[in-house]
Amino acid sequence: MRFIVLTIIFSVLFVTQTLAISSINLDVIKEAQDYGNLRNKDSLQEFLLPWISYEEKAEKLNGMTERSYLYTSYLLIATDAREKSLNGHDIAILDSEEVLENYSGLLSFSTVLFGEKEDFAKDASVIVKQDNNVIKAYQMMIPAEGEKVHLDKGQTIFNAQCYFYFFEKDIVPDLPIILSVRTTDQKEHNFYFDLEKIK
Repeated sequence: MRFIVLTIIFSVLFVTQTLAISSINLDVIKEAQDYGNLRNKDSLQEFLLPWISYEEKAEKLNGMTERSYLYTSYLLIATDAREKSLNGHDIAILDSEEVLENYSGLLSFSTVLFGEKEDFAKDASVIVKQDNNVIKAYQMMIPAEGEKVHLDKGQTIFNAQCYFYFFEKDIVPDLPIILSVRTTDQKEHNFYFDLEKIK
């Protein structure tokens, strides 16, 4: 058993594959775990701030602003560590390795969209634009119906929490990208990420 544990730890130390923006090694894993542990009392919005992009045409930033979060390997580890810390569990290297394994080779986005019809996002098309390249989403999780949101003036709109996954090998890790979502209502929702500046 000890040999297996040492083998796993050894493999984490020498990971050479690029995982979600930057290379992951033991120091980066520990740093991400510390971020999750030390900032576990922050609101989720504060915690996720370095990984957020607001829709490029947003007039103001509030709870009704469309936004997308880029879940890098660093953020996945930090989020796992935050949850474990909040629940009083130990934060282990092996847990972080398992998180990395589950998302290995993928770039993941959690995106909040708003529309006027219940099914406005149902058949959305999703791409990443980078330089002159257009990359299609590998997998999408889009609700068939958005949740009702009541605004102050009696207006009702719908909120869709979506998840988009891309193959990381298709994306250059040090160039900016635009996540572009065209919803069924023919609206385009764009989110800019400068990959070089994101952990």
